[in-house]
Amino acid sequence: MTNGEHPGNDDWRQVPGAPNQPPTGGFPANPYGPPSNASGPPSGQFAAANPNPPQPGAGTPSHGQHATPEQPSTPYYTGAPSGPGSTGQFAAAGYGTQPFPGGDPVNPAVQPPAPQQPKKGGAGKKFIVGAAAVALLAGGAGGAIGASLANGSDNDSSTSNVAASGPTDTAQPPAAPGSVQSTSAAVLPSVVSITVEVGNQVGSGSGVILSDDGVILTNNHVISAGGGKPADKILVSFNDGTRAMAKVLGTDPTSDIAVIQADKTGLKPITVGSSANLSVGQEVIAVGSPLGLEGTVTTGIISSLNRPVSTTGADGSVESVMDAIQTDAAINPGNSGGALVNGNGALIGINSAIATVNGASEQQQSGSIGLGFAIPVDQAMRIANTLRTGGKVQQASLGVNVRPSSDVTQPGAQVVNVVSGGAADQAGIPKGAVITQVDDRKIASSDALVAAIRSYAPGDTVKITYVIDGQTKTADVKLGAS
Repeated sequence: MTNGEHPGNDDWRQVPGAPNQPPTGGFPANPYGPPSNASGPPSGQFAAANPNPPQPGAGTPSHGQHATPEQPSTPYYTGAPSGPGSTGQFAAAGYGTQPFPGGDPVNPAVQPPAPQQPKKGGAGKKFIVGAAAVALLAGGAGGAIGASLANGSDNDSSTSNVAASGPTDTAQPPAAPGSVQSTSAAVLPSVVSITVEVGNQVGSGSGVILSDDGVILTNNHVISAGGGKPADKILVSFNDGTRAMAKVLGTDPTSDIAVIQADKTGLKPITVGSSANLSVGQEVIAVGSPLGLEGTVTTGIISSLNRPVSTTGADGSVESVMDAIQTDAAINPGNSGGALVNGNGALIGINSAIATVNGASEQQQSGSIGLGFAIPVDQAMRIANTLRTGGKVQQASLGVNVRPSSDVTQPGAQVVNVVSGGAADQAGIPKGAVITQVDDRKIASSDALVAAIRSYAPGDTVKITYVIDGQTKTADVKLGAS
């Protein structure tokens, strides 16, 4: 799309046209400070997988990058909270943002959807502190009970004989090739924890190492706490316990991708795979720092592919629509920017968002409910490779504005405006057409069209199937750039 193709209001959506000691700089040893009073994402929304930082970037999509639906559209999320009237929205999977001790509460807006799209970072504050408290209490109670049993709670000096047993074997069996154990061992050194500071706000998330000299891929909302401004300070914690400061190489709020450069060498880059031939049911592993717990590994399967997931910025406007990989591997605040890998340990996605329970309040949010979302690695790497070399990121553009189809019997994305000279205009797609398919992918909503177009690169040719005046037609469209 071209400049000026933004929706007139929130109801429209554009279609994508090193040392062991921490370095100095003000970062506390524990980035998770006291809980803030900031409210969490609205109920039933999708929270950014990185609760800490609110998503950066402009509140509205970049010029000419998308098509627009005519409602604050609900993200196309079949399988979201069920029941009449329930909606599914996404929250940044990185919520875990906590202010430095004595600092102001973190801005709770990171990456959810607007009308009811959660903000990337709100719920994480109290959730993280609460979770930590529960863990500590459980550990404390266990320790007390253990001491009581070991020392005895009375003065009885009676003893009992224990029958001698055979020799014990404390050795663990070697990890089988391809097992979660062996895959985790290979991937963990390539995943980092990231803590950022913007003014008096602090947030945290995860990242994956792309090069041995410190180039790291993460989410844009991880390295931006609040209104889109990159962090003043970025601290990266590595799997070996060392830390290093980092700087931003480039960010793209539209795709929620960022690349940073850590001041460290001799690192182990992650093996980059492909998201082109994934299958539903395929086993996957998520690696990151949920709730600040570095080097956490969870397992699951790919639950769905090409899931349109929209998230919002600090001002509640739609900021990013991803063509997501859905997984039931546990993803929680702080996982944003971390790795989703296949059984071979190859990167297939960047964990970015989770669904929250419909009706849950900030205090009730309990993290993962088995609905996590990752940006496909092919899309993430296309953006990252441009950012790391200082290039300008461009998104594929169809050159239309759309809204959900007004015909309940004909789901799709209805064209309400065709940009003169744009890709759709050149292909002869008229205003009023209901787009129902992009190549072999069914389109059932505006967000689905946005996500589908964004999965391509500018210059790609796609087959668009649409319905106009009761007739089904197709058009080969060479996507533009925006």
